[in-house]
Amino acid sequence: TPVINSVFVSINEAEIGNENSIAQSLLKDERITTVSTYNALKESFESMIQSLNIIVVILIISAGALAFVVLYNLTNVNISERLREIATLKVLGFYDKEVSRYVYSENVILTVIGSFFGVGLGALLHHVIMVVVELDYIMFGRNINTISFIYSIIITVFFSLFVNKTMNGKMKKIPMVESLKSVE
Repeated sequence: TPVINSVFVSINEAEIGNENSIAQSLLKDERITTVSTYNALKESFESMIQSLNIIVVILIISAGALAFVVLYNLTNVNISERLREIATLKVLGFYDKEVSRYVYSENVILTVIGSFFGVGLGALLHHVIMVVVELDYIMFGRNINTISFIYSIIITVFFSLFVNKTMNGKMKKIPMVESLKSVE
């Protein structure tokens, strides 16, 4: 014979709001060891989700900082290695905006490629994480809204443009004569 170890109790609408007093009266029975109310489970879940939201914000900020550092270093190395080429373009009469567009086109291409692959790999990683963290009594949504993909691409493009704008000062300060004299 099966052993009954849990009971689902439904209360009528008139008793809603008195769940705690009903739970206390049920606990007086020695056969009952625990009582879980819907509202308590709901509050616990909402508290957990709020904690997860903080973690997600921290991860987004960290990922943005990492993107900035990586793009900044790549652009810095790119400019440093191409000083003679950039100086030559400036001496030939190219405007600063034209030279910047030429040099930063690599960042734009890397941003497009990174966004394309990042969206696909991010969706795969999201699926894996949702399967791993699910519990018996909590199931997280596995759908990703299209707006989330758009936000991630916009954030990536923002950091790329921010790095390009930050490096404009370095591009304008390239000494043309000294760069052309240097021996590689």
